[in-house]
Amino acid sequence: MTAVVLGKLVGDGLLACLGVAGNAFILSSNAWHFWSGAREKPGPFLAGEMTVSCVAVANLLMDLTGFLWFVIKVFHLECLIGNAANMCVNYTLIVTAACSFWFTNCLCVFYMVNIISVPNAFFIRVKRNISVLTYTLLVITFTFNCVLTIPLIWPFQLHQTNISEANGNLSVSACNVYVTNDIPVGVQILNGFLLLYLPAGTMVYACVRIVVYLRHHIEKMERSSSSEKTLSSCSSSPALQAQIRISRMITCLVIVYMLCDTVLFLVILNRLFHENTDLIQTFAAFAISTFTGGIAPILIFGNSNLRKNLMSVCCPASEPTHVDNKQ
Repeated sequence: MTAVVLGKLVGDGLLACLGVAGNAFILSSNAWHFWSGAREKPGPFLAGEMTVSCVAVANLLMDLTGFLWFVIKVFHLECLIGNAANMCVNYTLIVTAACSFWFTNCLCVFYMVNIISVPNAFFIRVKRNISVLTYTLLVITFTFNCVLTIPLIWPFQLHQTNISEANGNLSVSACNVYVTNDIPVGVQILNGFLLLYLPAGTMVYACVRIVVYLRHHIEKMERSSSSEKTLSSCSSSPALQAQIRISRMITCLVIVYMLCDTVLFLVILNRLFHENTDLIQTFAAFAISTFTGGIAPILIFGNSNLRKNLMSVCCPASEPTHVDNKQ
């Protein structure tokens, strides 16, 4: 093992550990909230925590599968695990990545609907039924990703060749991974657009709508305030501060998403980079680990309940705080 390979494994392993720790904390914290009384909270509160938990589950599985995929590629273990296991790893990685992206998109849309106000009958109806719609959207996106990912794994085939030594006493098996041309480039581009850039576009739209709405809302409060005292009390209200914190969280989610999204889209088109396959695989592994490791702290510090639980773990001597109902 060369120093470069060892550095790749150590670097990706450290990023993967950060992602696993962050997402495991999110899941354990939300589970504790649920069993300690969160079941009695309003529907939107539970829908928000459920969406965050779905994002954490997808990121956790993507982190573990991504590191396993990287180890298989680095040590060329495709023959050892077999064709079925190789296809299973690739399928799980793509499905969990797509689910993570779409669940993050659902989270951004959820916060957008809860924060902004639009004088429209359809939007008001959506806002009233946001809990049911969120659960339905999570199920639909999961099914959509599982079905749409199937064509992407069929091209991966392992061709084994028996290589015997001259004396005929020993025999080893060698294999190469071939990517067939059965699936046109257009289909791969379409799948990449549906799995990667379509949720990215929706996330950017939700982020812009929230930021613009909050900016206009604050400007409206400034114009309507008759005194500096009133303005100060309005701008420091807990609800507004929570909305500003959420807008910053969504902005950070979009930035991290777009950076990793571009690299993973190139991976889908990796047959255009035959000469740099190892480099593309390394970028893909680090993009996955960076995404999962970066999303977890953004969700933790953007969510009041998760942030309070983290502070209670880091500072157990601090006084307990009440659970915030705002997401």
